[in-house]
Formats: sequence, C-alpha cells, structure tokens
Amino acid sequence: MRSGLLRLLPVGLVACDPVSSSSGARPTDELDEVVLAPSREPAPGEPRGMQLPPVGPDGLAAPLPPPLTAIKAPLAQAYCQINVNGVNHDTETDYVPHVIQCENGGANFEALKAQAIAARSVAYYAMATNGQICDGQGCQVYSCAAAPKQVHYDAAKATAGQYLSYNGWLTYAFFVAGDSKTAPPGCVDTDNNTASSTEKYVTFNNTKTVYDVDQTSLGFQFPEDVNVGGYGQNRGCMSQWGARCLENSNGQNSAQIINFFYGADIKVEQAQGPCVVDPNKPATGSLDEVGCAQIRGWAFDADSGAAAIDAKISFNAPLGDPSAVTLTTLASQQRDDLCDPLGSCEHGFTIGVPRSLMDNLAHPVHAHAIDPQGDPVVLGGSPKDLVCPPPPLPQGVRRWISSPEVLASWQFDPFWQMARLDDATLAAIPQWQDIPSLPQLMHLEGDPMIWLFDNGFRRHVPDPQTAVAWRLDLASAIVWEPEDLEMLPVGTPLRPEPFLISAPGDPAIYILDDAQCAAAGDPNDPLCPPPPEPTTGASFGDDSATSSAPTEGGGGDGSGDPQGSEGSGFDSAGQALPPGYGQTGEAACAVAPGQRGATGLLALALLALGRRRRGGR
Repeated sequence: MRSGLLRLLPVGLVACDPVSSSSGARPTDELDEVVLAPSREPAPGEPRGMQLPPVGPDGLAAPLPPPLTAIKAPLAQAYCQINVNGVNHDTETDYVPHVIQCENGGANFEALKAQAIAARSVAYYAMATNGQICDGQGCQVYSCAAAPKQVHYDAAKATAGQYLSYNGWLTYAFFVAGDSKTAPPGCVDTDNNTASSTEKYVTFNNTKTVYDVDQTSLGFQFPEDVNVGGYGQNRGCMSQWGARCLENSNGQNSAQIINFFYGADIKVEQAQGPCVVDPNKPATGSLDEVGCAQIRGWAFDADSGAAAIDAKISFNAPLGDPSAVTLTTLASQQRDDLCDPLGSCEHGFTIGVPRSLMDNLAHPVHAHAIDPQGDPVVLGGSPKDLVCPPPPLPQGVRRWISSPEVLASWQFDPFWQMARLDDATLAAIPQWQDIPSLPQLMHLEGDPMIWLFDNGFRRHVPDPQTAVAWRLDLASAIVWEPEDLEMLPVGTPLRPEPFLISAPGDPAIYILDDAQCAAAGDPNDPLCPPPPEPTTGASFGDDSATSSAPTEGGGGDGSGDPQGSEGSGFDSAGQALPPGYGQTGEAACAVAPGQRGATGLLALALLALGRRRRGGR
C-alpha cells in the first residue's frame, strides 16, 4: 500500500516501535481499551504472526505520527542478549530459537531461516529503542507450549547476527500468519481483503525496489523520500504461510523469501559480536581441463585462507552415487593465475587419467571443493566428459596376477592402471610366469640401491618415482649379505609404472612386464632361448647392476600414479576386479596350466632368503 495513510502499530508494538505522545496521538488508556479482532490460538508449530492493529469504534485505525526513534544501520555490534519483560536471554542459543518455534515452528528450514532474520530484526529494534521487548503477538512470541527443536537451533545458527536494513536504517521486519490457502506457483493471495484477517497486511515486493516497494499498513508508512529520516524502517510484511509456500512449492531459499516480501533491494546485514560466529563462506573453484593426458583444476576456501583444501573427483556418476569412483586430492599446486584473484597461489590440482576409462566412450567427470566448514561445493565447469582412445600398448609379456589377495598385496588398482583389451589382442600377448605373491625389496647394508626379488632374479628399482608409481615402500627393504645377493642373477629394471590388462573373455588380470631370462637362456622357456653365439659385451643385466643409485627422498607424481597433487587418496576402487576374477579356487601361487614352474635359481634364491642377515632390518 502506498497511499501514505498513517496507521497504528499493534498495541504491543508500542514498546517495540515507540511513538510520540504528542501531535494528536490518542492517550495510552484509550489504546488499552481498544478491542482487537478475535482470533483463535494457533496450534503448536502453526504460523502465528504479529497482532492486528487496534481499531476505533468506526472500524478504522487511528493515525499516528512517525515513530519516535529510527535506528541507523549497520549496528555497531550484535545484541548478544535480548531482555524479555525484564529477563535476559541469550540471543542466538535461546531467544531466536524460541521465537521461530513459537511463530512458525512447523515450517521447513529456509522459511525458518527467513523467520529468524525477521525476528532478530524486530528484537534488535526493540533493544535499541527500549532496552527490552514484550513476549506476545504485540511484539513476537517467545513463550508458547512448544519447545525449540534442533532444526530451530540450526536455523538460528545458520543466520546468526543477520538482520534487515534499507537506506541506512534498521528495518522493522513485520510478519503475520497470512493466508493458509496461498497457492503456488505465485504464493500470492489475489483477494487479500477477504481471504484472512491478516493477509491484507502482507506485501508482495518481489523484484520491486525503492519507491515501488509497498510498505505495510501494520506500521507507519513513510513518505516516498529516501532523504526522510527513518525511510527504510517499513519495507513491508512477510506472510508465514507464504514463506512456506515459496520454499515447499517453488524451492526458494531464505534470501529469496526475504526479497519476495521486503523488496529486491532489502539488505541482509551481518552483525558482529562475541555471540556471532562469522558465517561460513562456501568454497569455490573450477574444473578447468578433462583431457586424455590430465585432469586439472583448482579449489579454494576463503575461510581457510592460504591453506590448501581437498578436491574430490567423481568418475562415471555424481558424488555420492554408489556407482561413482572417487578420488580425493589436495589442491596445493602453484597456479600463478590464482595469485591475484585469491590472494594466494597454491590451490591447483592435477591428476592422471584412469586407464580403464580410455575406451572411446564418454565418461562424466564431476569435481567438488571440500569445504572444511560446510558441504562439498560443485566446481565451476563440472561435470565434463572424458572421451579418450585406448592407450598405446607397451611391448612385453603378460604375467598373471593370480588372486585378489596378490592384487591387494601389490596395491594394484585396475580402475587406474588397467587397459581393457579385446580377446584377440590379449591372446596374442605371450604369457610368462605369474607375478610373485607379494613384493619383496632388498639391498646391501650402506648401499642405497634397492632391488626387487622376482622369481629368482633381482630387479633394480631405478628411482623414487618408479617406487611411487608401484607403491613400493623403499624403507621396507631387507638388508642382505653381499654373497647372498650376488648369487641372484640380475634381471631387467622395474618398468616406470605398472600396466595391467584384461579382456572380456578372460576374467584374469595380467600385468605387462619383461620375461626374466638368465644370460645363458633357458631351454625349457621359449621366451628365454639360449643366445645363438657367445657374446663379448656386457649383458643388459650387468648394465642395470651398475646404474646410478636412487637418491634420498624423491616422490613426485610418477606417470603411473593418478595422485598428481600432494595428499591424494583413493576413496573407492569401483569395480576393481573383472566378473569372476579370483573365483577359481586355486592357491595364490599356483602355476596355471601351460605355464612353466619355478627355475632352479628360485630354489637357490629361497636358500639365500634363509641366510640373509637378521636383526630386525
């Protein structure tokens, strides 16, 4: 309503919104004698709202002068206690939860948050002007038959210290029950003079600004002049039933509900004080690239400042879907393009591409920033589709990983490390001995060179990056006596990363590797034929034996490790094993039909194992 007609505040609101006793105002005893419109007591949790304005014998509200006091905003600090009829109550943990329970306790969460902001605005105004507030519909109800539930405490906490202002003045956030039959999608009663006794005071100010915003006739209506002191105190009235409609039927949040009733330009202020914890700022970030070489992006949380936060990558399905495979990685990489906009630079992440998804099909990739104080936040640009051709297939032999237990002991991950071949391609790759049941590392005392024991051979672990890619713990290497270690022939160095393979027609999982052959060959192994004539140069194994030793430390993101950012960790392995894999009932170290058994060198190596130095190293 914009007629400029002056109307009374509710009787009980005189303490909340004091008025002058001069300029023609009726004496207080006359106001006390006014008979209010009858209304039934709302059921617990049902919208209650503020009391109706008193009316005179002619049925019209008597005019009042402007409010005695207008309060400048923003306030210097939050009111951490509200005095209710002479008794102090903690604002955020007592007063506001009680009011939103008594006023509109059965609403859902966003409408409760809107109610909390409105109730706090009214309470702040009363404390600023009168030092206390009444308990009843004349102000707002603190005491009723229902006690606050957890959701009411949560709504107060989620909006702690928030109140309304406009044009630099504290807004008195009027609210009434409104019409219980307000219907979506408009959530507006079109016949509000007859629909209910309070709907006529509701204002529908969605998208309206400045003078187009209707002030409610529950309070003094200011002239349309932003230069008038206090203009902004009356910016309309919220319907509690309407707030429920907006949330339940239209999915609107508390901010949208506030704007709907109080105008698009109403301001939600944030008071500061010891009772107010700064509201959490949601994390942010971007999924910049989903390519066949890498997946790259950044994540940042303003509340954490320069400290890195985690990003969670979800493959094939959204985060939380049981069919999704997820990876958590620390967003801590240097990104020069982030320094200026974020104020710090180390918030990037880069991870590898799962080999099992390189199949020419589209696989959605979802990315979230993990807010330490809030819910995961979808990164900008997420999701993106990953579409990649099959990876190039290295040369080598296939070695059976004979059981799920062996797979686990090596910490192989089929989702990240396994290429899926067709049956003919897999069958064309020659098969050699099974991979050992578990990795065993060894070295000489004082020598940093680390060896992997592999079916009677020693294979050099060439550098820390290779160890990371294979997830080998170099510190677990056992010290061997020189004469024992030197009895083992030198095999090929460990490949830079594991490369697993499988095919639809074969439930087994294999690893592509090198056949380990003695210099003289093995007449029983077609993959290790004797040399056609004696050689005079050093063997490949001898070269590897004299290769440079790995340095201390190291790490990095080896090409076979999907954990490109520091702190990465797997959350789920997805369908790690092909159907039926590990169901054969054979022992983990059994030799499959058609495979050759261990050589005599293996027995020699096992003897050496019994002679290695003891002493806990």
